[in-house]
Amino acid sequence: MFLPDQSTLLVPGDSGLVLFGNFAKQHVNLDNYIKGEYRTLPAAASTAQQAMQNDLANRRYTSIVDLQIAQSLNRLALADRSKLQVRYARDLRPNDLKSGNAILVGAAEANPWVELYERNMNFVFSDNYEIRVFSVFNRSPRKGEPLRWESSLADPQHHVYGVVAFLPNLGDNGNTLILEGTSMAGTESSWDFVSDDSQLLPFLDRIRRPDGSLPHFELILETINMGSSAVRSTVLAWRIIG
Repeated sequence: MFLPDQSTLLVPGDSGLVLFGNFAKQHVNLDNYIKGEYRTLPAAASTAQQAMQNDLANRRYTSIVDLQIAQSLNRLALADRSKLQVRYARDLRPNDLKSGNAILVGAAEANPWVELYERNMNFVFSDNYEIRVFSVFNRSPRKGEPLRWESSLADPQHHVYGVVAFLPNLGDNGNTLILEGTSMAGTESSWDFVSDDSQLLPFLDRIRRPDGSLPHFELILETINMGSSAVRSTVLAWRIIG
């Protein structure tokens, strides 16, 4: 993801958007996110709750997990004589993802830019705000795999899920790494996987092509949420892309 004398774009999640979604029980798609319509209070709105939702939507927050990931990635970039360019999700535009390498942190509920890649992905997130269940859908299940994995606040075992996707960029001339989770702990599990050689390298060796090159891929992880942090994760399923 890091090349000498080149910048890699990092787009952390928009925590203000997550707070808005939880309060309004409303998913904001990428088109609405770019236009910013969800951040405009309707003329007829007058309740304190609507005003608070609007205030949350306009705040520029990100999570501590995203900040820790950014800090670690910056150290890696410096070691590779590269540069990490951080862009807030609300300030991004589609052309920014058409060249070079990029890293997107967070599922579409926090980082709607992930939607641009989901049509080519098998493991896709969906949040049901009414019953507070975050699911990862398995679009093409293989033998023994479920149709979806669910993470619920009511789960006494606190199971959460993460997805790591290494994909071509939108211009097919670079790479995009997506780190998603059903919660902060789920996102943390995705980062822990790619940053821990003892987990990542055996997986890469398993999918490596005969010529030594690495294909694009995606995988889903399961972990336990302990105090908003992830314990060691398990790879549940994976796919080679392309």
